[in-house]
Amino acid sequence: MPFPDYEFISDSCNMLIHDEMAYDVETLEEEHESYHSSLNTEQKYAYDTIIESVNAQQGGVFFLYGYGGTGKTFVWKTIAASIRSRGDIVINVASNGIAALLLTGGRTAHSRFAIPINVLEDSYCSIQPDSVKTRP
Repeated sequence: MPFPDYEFISDSCNMLIHDEMAYDVETLEEEHESYHSSLNTEQKYAYDTIIESVNAQQGGVFFLYGYGGTGKTFVWKTIAASIRSRGDIVINVASNGIAALLLTGGRTAHSRFAIPINVLEDSYCSIQPDSVKTRP
């Protein structure tokens, strides 16, 4: 039996990265163009601010606030399509299952980051240092 290609094994074992790299880039480019052209002025400002931070590799914490139907999810979907269409990774998380379903590849923060449901004073996230969730 032939020896396995260890480079392939190490590249393919992180399912989180594998899943995030499996998007169809061409479809995402078209999706992004369609979404981006539909942004209103306020949405475009939020989009530009966040994308500028991503492009400059500054990072940051961004919170979009607004009443239902103001396009918060639409802005996040546009941002995700933009970043994924470049072949980069976006991990969409939301505070509840319904919101997570609205985001492509979305999961609840509790599920993605192993946050305990019943948060107590001594609770902590149970992601292990060597888990696939912590490796680049």
